[in-house]
Amino acid sequence: MPKLLEPPPTMPRGIDLPCSDGVPLESAWHLKAMWLLIASVEQHWRGRTDFVVGGNQFFYFDPAQARNNNFLGPDFYVVKGVPHEPIRRSWVVWEEGGRVPNVIVELLSPSTAAEDRGHKRQVYLERLDVREYYCYDPDGHVLEGWRKGKRRPVAIKPKNGRLWSEELELFLGPWDGEYMRYHDTWPRLYDADGNLSLIADEVAEQRADDERRAKDAALAEVAKLRAELAALKNPPAA
Repeated sequence: MPKLLEPPPTMPRGIDLPCSDGVPLESAWHLKAMWLLIASVEQHWRGRTDFVVGGNQFFYFDPAQARNNNFLGPDFYVVKGVPHEPIRRSWVVWEEGGRVPNVIVELLSPSTAAEDRGHKRQVYLERLDVREYYCYDPDGHVLEGWRKGKRRPVAIKPKNGRLWSEELELFLGPWDGEYMRYHDTWPRLYDADGNLSLIADEVAEQRADDERRAKDAALAEVAKLRAELAALKNPPAA
């Protein structure tokens, strides 16, 4: 695992760079969708300490860009091969051994769609070494994805309406269900067999349901044995 590098004295330090522009995500849906993806990766890789997952954070990859307050802010990103701790205020490439995100997902809106599909895709996949880039449009539930190619980005072909991420070894696709008490269509992760990659709350709920079913089955079995025992003690009259 690469060690975090101290930036040269001439490089802007991450702690001195802005980490927020005060502009919230486009909507409550965008905020919840981001947290759902983050929670999915944290749960799926809960035993690992060699990755960082985040979202709605500034992404600094060029010192000149940093000095001019010109930066990118992906809605969701995953970086592999870096220490999970500490929590980063922003992603500053020169403080992370040159690491850039392996995966970036942008949650589109009418005001950002052109930028996300155009300029950002070009920067991430052609200028930088981001391996996979996805755009999800909540209005039409449309998911697009590209993988870095030798000359230009290569579109990822869907399978059953989902896109396979080689970096995450998971599918990304829409899911219709309830999250944080809101029923909507959300971008979710699925394993290679098509099973939903659960977040911690869902795992706990599933475990509680399994325990309740096991308890109910045990009580039913006890009731059955008691009935059989009662029948043996009190056989019907001939």
